[in-house]
Amino acid sequence: MKITIQVMVPPYTYEDLDTALKIAEAAVEKGHEVNLFLFADSVLCINKNIKPLRVDRNIPSKIKDMIAAGKIKVDICGICMDYRGITAEMIVDGANPSGLPELAELLATSDRFINLMA
Repeated sequence: MKITIQVMVPPYTYEDLDTALKIAEAAVEKGHEVNLFLFADSVLCINKNIKPLRVDRNIPSKIKDMIAAGKIKVDICGICMDYRGITAEMIVDGANPSGLPELAELLATSDRFINLMA
């Protein structure tokens, strides 16, 4: 099964990204394909220059590791990145700036869609 998870909230204000990553890990363990689409303020979580105070919530590092392990694919809304000053050089390796056409393709081809927006 192909699952797409869209997150729209800031990474360190709410725990929606933590929830998304836990769902993704559980789904991957069961053999499902998972795509994460970062939209609106959630794009801030892909900034590799974030230095969280608590190691257990280093969201950019966790996403980078999951991408490197082939567990998830990550698309980021490019317009949302531009609006928040996130450049391609700032994002973790393996994440892809994209846009609404890519989100539409994910919606059309996924078996399940989860939207986390606080």
